[in-house]
Amino acid sequence: MKRPVIRLVSWSEDASKHAKELETGGFRVDASPLESTRLIGRIAEMAPAAVVIDLDRKPSHGKAVGAVLTRAKSTRGIPLVFAGAPEEKAAHIQGDLPGAVFTSWAKALAAVKRAIANPPVVARPKSYMEQWAGRTLAKKLDLKAGMTVALIGAPDGFLELLGDPPEGVEFREEISRATKMVIWFVRSAAELEEFGFISARLMKGVALWVMHPKQSGKLRADFNQLDVRRAAKDVGMIDYKVCSVDEDWSGLKIGRKKCIGRE
Repeated sequence: MKRPVIRLVSWSEDASKHAKELETGGFRVDASPLESTRLIGRIAEMAPAAVVIDLDRKPSHGKAVGAVLTRAKSTRGIPLVFAGAPEEKAAHIQGDLPGAVFTSWAKALAAVKRAIANPPVVARPKSYMEQWAGRTLAKKLDLKAGMTVALIGAPDGFLELLGDPPEGVEFREEISRATKMVIWFVRSAAELEEFGFISARLMKGVALWVMHPKQSGKLRADFNQLDVRRAAKDVGMIDYKVCSVDEDWSGLKIGRKKCIGRE
């Protein structure tokens, strides 16, 4: 009889240690690096008995992976177990993913067995649009009065989605010295390779939104949100805010570490 498979998602140096601990429960553990494309499809094809997400490092990444898996129909029913991280961080994630199990690494194996034996009814987490009900897209994007915005590659109808932008906001198709915010829609991995060129053109204090197709939407792309984060990291930037545009597009607000918190 084949051993049940556990998919371990971890960015920690202790990933192999955690994998061995889970294997003592009779499981076969796949702790390979997270795939950068077809995240949902690959895990759905694997059909693991459970997905265990390590929160000891990059808890925001872990939360994003958990949200993606929980929203997708093909992976929504897979028991999801989060292990590690301080209680306050875990509590913050638990509020958005109420159907997941949260535990310490010391109790992870027992928690996984319980989750598999009694899989919780996993409710689809609220979309970002639902969480921010009542707020216009213009407010979510932090548009300010009199701001000059470089709008690159926007789909038809995007301006209509904004709601009621502040007075004097001006949208242009190119980045200039007057630009205070860039909203960049990326449709492919090839376009994402322009990240370095875009970031190099930003004046100090300019906000950057990188919009990408949702995996749950109608658009198909050969990259995902994790690839956007990696591209940002390669040029010394990090994401610090997320925004759902509509059913097909989501975005990450990205900045340089020393500038974040000064807005």
